Amino acid sequence: MKILITLTALCLAACGGGSAQTAAPTAAPTPPVGSRPISNVAAFMGDSITHRWDLTQYDPGPTLNFGVDANTTVQMLQRFGDVIASAPGVVVILGGINDISQYAAGVISTPQDIESIKSMAAMAHAAGIRVILCSVLPTNFHSPGEPLLDALPATAVEDFNQQIIALAQANGYLYADYYDEMLATDGTQNTALFMDEVHPNPAGYAVMWKVLAPLLAEDLN
Repeated sequence: MKILITLTALCLAACGGGSAQTAAPTAAPTPPVGSRPISNVAAFMGDSITHRWDLTQYDPGPTLNFGVDANTTVQMLQRFGDVIASAPGVVVILGGINDISQYAAGVISTPQDIESIKSMAAMAHAAGIRVILCSVLPTNFHSPGEPLLDALPATAVEDFNQQIIALAQANGYLYADYYDEMLATDGTQNTALFMDEVHPNPAGYAVMWKVLAPLLAEDLN
């Protein structure tokens, strides 16, 4: 399966092939005393990687899965009000791979950035919901015969993740580093953890949960 064909088709199905404008970032005010939801619910916001994650196999506590196939972070932000309305104790935000690939393929015209992730995190913080930001997973973009994806900088995912790390450090959010844990010893994608060039298989999701579980425990206690 070629990542260009797969992700472009998914995007066209999800958003009608149109381009989206990046939302302006929102400041993260300090929640008023007593405003934090008293909840042990974890909400997961993301794209198909989140949507396909059967969290019931890993988390005995209540979870809400807000993953939608082919979503960019802009589209995630557009429906983030649903997360706020559910009043979880913590939200886990994982997105960006569709922004990166769709820009490389010319499907969207705005270069990938983390402004929508910044806005989602700020909205959650203002509502008293703790935030866990997640790295984009290692992805095998450079497949033979895919010239558009071959034009994508090899460091596109790493650069995106560095922006997320900086955002987490600047605001006191926890950061789930899936990326490093899902690399092979040669620094490339560990294909044993993926069902294709993008989506984890059960072994990959198990690795992700191993990274995330202690962060959830920290935020929900």
